[in-house]
Amino acid sequence: MLQAQDGENTDSTLEEDESRPAKVLPDDKYKLGIKLGCQFSTLTGEENSNNTSNFGLNGGVYIRRKFKSEKLGYQIELNGSFRGSNFTPKDNEYSAIRLFYLDMPLLCFINLTKDENHKILFGPQFSYLLTSSIYKGQFLDRYDSIPNLNKLDLLASVGYHFRMGHVSLQTMLKYGFISINNGILQGIKPTNTGKSMNNFIFELNFLF
Repeated sequence: MLQAQDGENTDSTLEEDESRPAKVLPDDKYKLGIKLGCQFSTLTGEENSNNTSNFGLNGGVYIRRKFKSEKLGYQIELNGSFRGSNFTPKDNEYSAIRLFYLDMPLLCFINLTKDENHKILFGPQFSYLLTSSIYKGQFLDRYDSIPNLNKLDLLASVGYHFRMGHVSLQTMLKYGFISINNGILQGIKPTNTGKSMNNFIFELNFLF
């Protein structure tokens, strides 16, 4: 009789355990998602002051983690971004530089409201240059040679995040601390003088 009662208790416990919902993220503090957007970029600095903005696309993935206080947290992203700069050329000078980077922003955020719909983000971004091209003329005739540029860049980032239901809008300003000018190209106009050339970016992104 005792054995039968023990068996009944065990079966009852198993049924209760199976009916409990599984917790994939126990504290609901993590979020993994996709980021898609566009950016306006330019190469500022003393090397070529005739710079104008360039339009490009960017996208990738992100993970967000809230701290125990719920007010603070961090967001790590891995993105690909098309950027660069247009220039106002004179006398057959180069007219555009196109760049494609792999970016890793390491951002902290502060929730401005209790519903977490408004955030301020800030932090560094590490970037690695994967491909680059340089062009001349109004019709963007590409030079055969690849421009000589620094591969690594470190940028300061600050932005605003607004959640709209299941979709969020995120705007970011980014400025590169490192001059990417490493000689550009020999024998083109304007002649390289070794002065600064820094990435400056404004991003408009949707996060899902």
